[in-house]
Amino acid sequence: MDELEVRRRLLTDPYHLAPEQLQQLQQDPDSQQFHQDVLELDQHIKQLLSPPVPKALENALLLQQHKHKQQQQKRFYQNLIALAASVAFLAGFALNWSFFLYGSQSLGENSLAHVYHEEQYVQHLTTPLSLADVNVKLADFGAELNSSEHAIVFANFCNFRGTRSLHLVLETEQGLMTVFVVPKENSLDYESEFHDDKYQGRSINSHKAILVMVSDKTEVLQQGEQQLLKNLQFKA
Repeated sequence: MDELEVRRRLLTDPYHLAPEQLQQLQQDPDSQQFHQDVLELDQHIKQLLSPPVPKALENALLLQQHKHKQQQQKRFYQNLIALAASVAFLAGFALNWSFFLYGSQSLGENSLAHVYHEEQYVQHLTTPLSLADVNVKLADFGAELNSSEHAIVFANFCNFRGTRSLHLVLETEQGLMTVFVVPKENSLDYESEFHDDKYQGRSINSHKAILVMVSDKTEVLQQGEQQLLKNLQFKA
């Protein structure tokens, strides 16, 4: 199931997901965020459309309720829910396209956005992946990791403004380091170094792909760059 089909189904019914949809969400961080955005927007719309009723008015309505009124209210709420679902669909569609049209334009901004999105999740990853599993994904980029001095605890594909890239997380003695393998054919402005108040990153522009490293510690980046240059090879 491709990403467009997954998002179409999420917009159609974000609350009832088939097993294949759940599996796709676990493998695609961008779809996870999109699903969360749709759910939050739907709940927000329902809250806006269901303001609290004053107690006096509530009591008066309860006293006057009868069977015909209940049937009318049932039809009203069914129509209201249908309207909310339609609004959620349109808003979610607009949100999705606004990300691709007006999202961040630089390599560093996109890298930091991905790191923050996965920050809480990767903190709990402790099981190292095998080098063979990692190389299966690296093969899509014409690359191979001969060895790794640090455990790789996360390896998954991600979307850099329409460019399929690879997201790796390494566990070093000083802390976690994120590595992105981004094809050179991308729409982002290249940055050799970037940072914000918490993270810093640097990029290596190889002949086949761009390697982006992000960490909250300078020494981790220095060691990580040395390790990648020594152990990661791109096929000619």
